[in-house]
Amino acid sequence: MPLFQGLAERDQAELADQAFIRRFDPEEMIFRQGDEVTRFHVLMEGGVKLFRSTSEGKEQTLYVVDPGEPFCLCTIYNNRVAPLNARAIAASRVMSLPGDVMEKHSHGTPLLLLNILRVLNTRLLSSMQMIEDLALRDVQQRTASFLRHTLLAQGDDADRVSLRVPRHEVARILGTTPESISRVLARMTQQGMIRAQGRDIAILDREALDRMAG
Repeated sequence: MPLFQGLAERDQAELADQAFIRRFDPEEMIFRQGDEVTRFHVLMEGGVKLFRSTSEGKEQTLYVVDPGEPFCLCTIYNNRVAPLNARAIAASRVMSLPGDVMEKHSHGTPLLLLNILRVLNTRLLSSMQMIEDLALRDVQQRTASFLRHTLLAQGDDADRVSLRVPRHEVARILGTTPESISRVLARMTQQGMIRAQGRDIAILDREALDRMAG
């Protein structure tokens, strides 16, 4: 897990003593926007969607948490009010730790503080990319950019994207509709750029994908 990478066994044991693990069913809420939260979480297994919502029921997916990744880090240094919602998108196991315990340990463990900063930096870059895509790119470019970044996250030699969320969730991430996503993927398939089967998308022409992403 990136957050605890390189920590001494003693430090890991002290943190583990304060942790507990909960299981969540698919679509079960972990916390809601505006809730008072005193613990931060690490996804051990499954998947978690972080999203904002309006009183009219509109949602904007901000991030999909992968196993090993932390979320709700705001409980460590912030006012401990959840700025977004967290919902399990699959059967999930989530480890929780008190925010004040992490804050205390980070003061005396520079490596832990560095790991926290690395995680926050990764999230910031992801948020900046999302803002750029939503503001400056059309749906076709957004879809290509999403596929490209998902591909890069799977390794330099990857030639296939395995979507961890259904297409309607991809549409929410990209600020569009499932129908628009389906039309773009169909167009990419006709152009020989990809081959899609369910959530598996083979990238047949990487250069064309990069050009479309802009």
